[in-house]
Amino acid sequence: MTDSEKAQYNTVAVEYKAYDDLPMAKLEAQLIRTALGDCKGFKILDLGGGTGTHARQAVDLGAEAVDVVDVATEMMQIGKDIEAQMGREGKIRWHTADAGKPMAEQGVNLPFADYDLVMANWVFDHAHTMEDLRGMWKNITGALKPGGKFLGIRVIQPGIFSEHVKVGTYGARYEDIDVIPGGLKCKVILMTNPPFSFGGTMMEDSYGMLNEVPKGMGMTDFKAVPAEEMGVVKSDPAFWQTHLAEPLFAVVTARKV
Repeated sequence: MTDSEKAQYNTVAVEYKAYDDLPMAKLEAQLIRTALGDCKGFKILDLGGGTGTHARQAVDLGAEAVDVVDVATEMMQIGKDIEAQMGREGKIRWHTADAGKPMAEQGVNLPFADYDLVMANWVFDHAHTMEDLRGMWKNITGALKPGGKFLGIRVIQPGIFSEHVKVGTYGARYEDIDVIPGGLKCKVILMTNPPFSFGGTMMEDSYGMLNEVPKGMGMTDFKAVPAEEMGVVKSDPAFWQTHLAEPLFAVVTARKV
């Protein structure tokens, strides 16, 4: 990730807090909570964890400790402030690093093969190259215990080119979609008030749900959490119909052999 890309997330840190009010964010929260399940006593790594939204979910579900890694210090500061206001500083630890590069080379020394669960939410949608994607998965597989669990939300086909994404029905609009080696790049506009945008890149191995890279590193049992079973969808099936027909994103789980 370039310095300018890192800077864009610090720039939109405050605006990004409004993301939680979007329909897609509400579905995301329920999907990830379902995927997390009982985290009692778990040690968790949250790559690209930003403000710690899902790290806090994990703590609420019993996690002993969560290490959040992100390039955006301003976003993590928001998370630190929230934890301080809640009076539970210490459960979540914050580290500044790029999730696609070796942690130790960035001065972040995390334990090897020691985490019960690793999250990487939207992280793969910032892989510019296959090497970036491999770097992300190296960090994930290296951190997980044998038998440990992975979960992460990612952009998937066919929603990238769907009509509901062109107009932002669920809170995200994709524009200027272009082919790059191994995948796609685009402009992502989040429909907050006011809207804000950032660049996205993603490899077909991820959005096509091929998962050849992680399978080659010992990951197995890839599954998508069924969106149709979430409460927010059941409460308004007509609204979510087009997403279910052409989903833009999914929470995917897997296990390290």
